[in-house]
Amino acid sequence: MRRPENLSVGGVKLTSPVFFPSVSSVKTALLPVEYVRLLIALKSIDGNFLVSAFDLAGLTGGDRDAVAELLDRATKAGRVVLMDSGNYESYWTGSASTWQHADFHRALKIFSCTLAFGFDERRQSSEAAEHVRLILERQEEDVAAADGVPIIPIVHGHRNELPNLCAEVARGLAVNMLSLPERRLGEGVFERVRTVAAIRKALDETGRYVRLHLLGTGNPLSLALFAQAGADSFDGLEWCQTVVDHGTGALFHLSHADFFSTQTKWGDEDIPPQLRVLAHNLEFYADWMNRLRTAMHGDAGIEFCRLNFPERIYSQCAAALGWESRS
Repeated sequence: MRRPENLSVGGVKLTSPVFFPSVSSVKTALLPVEYVRLLIALKSIDGNFLVSAFDLAGLTGGDRDAVAELLDRATKAGRVVLMDSGNYESYWTGSASTWQHADFHRALKIFSCTLAFGFDERRQSSEAAEHVRLILERQEEDVAAADGVPIIPIVHGHRNELPNLCAEVARGLAVNMLSLPERRLGEGVFERVRTVAAIRKALDETGRYVRLHLLGTGNPLSLALFAQAGADSFDGLEWCQTVVDHGTGALFHLSHADFFSTQTKWGDEDIPPQLRVLAHNLEFYADWMNRLRTAMHGDAGIEFCRLNFPERIYSQCAAALGWESRS
């Protein structure tokens, strides 16, 4: 089934593929409010981003009011703001036992967003039918609490089970977008790409196009590989945890930003060094995703990889993923 250039998700039109820079309080240098301010202020990026319900619920005083106002302004301006359930942050802060479904629902009611991921179903079942039933039950609860905000279900499972699980969830719900964590796709990148391809095949066999979002995917090479395999959208923290080389798409430690300061105008801007790096990165992601979209809709995804990957890495991809046979 051919990937649509634009797909309406709950009345919200999304391009494909698209990357959402994630805002999180975990493993990052700045406060969430500072990241949100930057993402809204910059005009050269796609304008979409992801925020954590856990982080939003933890805000107090002026920060809470500032973020609420910024998110309201962003959504009214047409920017797509994704709200994540917050389970990632609750896990890494040791708050998983206290961050509950009701807390997520309260954040949904207080803070503006365009779309939201559902609250991950923590109960697991070895029986596929029961597993799907639990996901559908959780989805129904989230939709009821969301006051019209479209809810995107998250599917967990072993990589071998994911294609069937995703297809059954798609059949059981009137949604055209599903999400799952990249880490669930397999151990290595090639195994993960093959899993995405299998999920795409299973989703297409439902008879309608169901958009596939990967949680925690922000490496530029991974974005291209997974898009070629059939994924449509992504979110990740790499944009604020590393510095990207515009020439190769490779990611480096933030302390190496000096090596790449001349690649964009931001190296000469009179703003704090941390913000220069973030703007540098966001400009890269905007350009990378624009070119990747053009390639995907021109059936030139493999050619995009050939032109933009280091030669050694492209050769490995071609051999492992069977691209050589297509040339």
